[in-house]
Amino acid sequence: MNFVEAVLRYTKESESPRKYFYWSALASIAGVVKNNVYLDRYKYILYPNIYVLLVGRSGLRKGPPVSLARGLVEYVDNTRVFSGRITIEGLIVALSDAVTKENGGPPLQSATGFIAASEFASFIVHNPEALTILTDLYDSQYYNQWIYTLKNSPPAILDRPCITMIGASNEAHLKDCIPENAIGGGFIARTFIIYADKKAGINPLTRPPASTITVKDLEKLIFEISKIRGGFKWTDDGRDLYEDWYQKFSELEESKEDSTGTLERIHDHILKTAMLVSLARAPDKMLMKDDVEEAIRACQDFIPGAKRIALGQTGKSISAPGTAVLLRELITNPEHKISRSKALEKYWAHFDFGELDRIAESLFAQRAITIQLVKDGDGHQDTYYFLQPKVLEKFEAKQRSRAARSDGDSDV
Repeated sequence: MNFVEAVLRYTKESESPRKYFYWSALASIAGVVKNNVYLDRYKYILYPNIYVLLVGRSGLRKGPPVSLARGLVEYVDNTRVFSGRITIEGLIVALSDAVTKENGGPPLQSATGFIAASEFASFIVHNPEALTILTDLYDSQYYNQWIYTLKNSPPAILDRPCITMIGASNEAHLKDCIPENAIGGGFIARTFIIYADKKAGINPLTRPPASTITVKDLEKLIFEISKIRGGFKWTDDGRDLYEDWYQKFSELEESKEDSTGTLERIHDHILKTAMLVSLARAPDKMLMKDDVEEAIRACQDFIPGAKRIALGQTGKSISAPGTAVLLRELITNPEHKISRSKALEKYWAHFDFGELDRIAESLFAQRAITIQLVKDGDGHQDTYYFLQPKVLEKFEAKQRSRAARSDGDSDV
């Protein structure tokens, strides 16, 4: 049974957004496989550790996915688990100490850890260096040893550090705990910002769940996953798909504005996610086409969340950049229209489906576009956005005026 699918079936009746549990499942896998599996990138070794932040308004049930992940990793009991409040110095000291297992298992000597922070803003007691250190520890592929000099104490030496984190926060608290220098400085670029604004549904919890999947089933599955060791290999179609995506992305990268640095690292994000998706599917350590395809979709979905946090930090309008992108597409498109699905496929780095819907509703209210449900030749329906003629007329008038001024200047 696919572990991620099992988690989603087990939590089907939860009010928490589905994507929260999806990333909770992947974080659980990352927490238990640690740096025991890897992908050879030839210039460096890539491990599947990830940082995940579930972001949404208060009351959106962000806690249960974090709690589920923590419980599953604690059940496997092969890494240090951190929750509650802790100083960054306390985290480093704990990671540097060998841990003897109560169950008689082998001691934990390498600096592996799983951070579960249902209230991320209060997890790490205020320290200006906390996010910088977490950023540094994320890049475990570059360190056999990581050394931190503590005040009035011997240096803490972390052997082969590998940290996975899942946390939760609302936007206001996240704004308070993440300084602006952490936006462009690397922490946000390394973090999967999973934003949602609606519950998956309403459940008063007065009836027993219908799902036949139990938490014991999940524990058995993730325990088996934790035993997997070694390097990943590509299938031919998996490699071809990734190379094709990478080529297309590289051609578009120069035109994409991103103050977070997330786009610069999305290639590794996709590979980490593909490894986790593969592990959830089977123990074969093969990166298949379906694994890569799912990873691309999942990672493209979280890019707008990272931008939302960055824009919120700098006080800019959240919808303004995406609005400009959609209008530019409609103006320059010869037919002055685009489908919702095509807009999401083409401009995934600028908005997700929720943000696109808000942008479209705003432009519709301003009478800049019309919105219609159109059926194609195969009978499939899609929402289309049509530019209002008056908007195109105003744009062309501005272009003519600008050209006239330019001609006048050249005559002087």
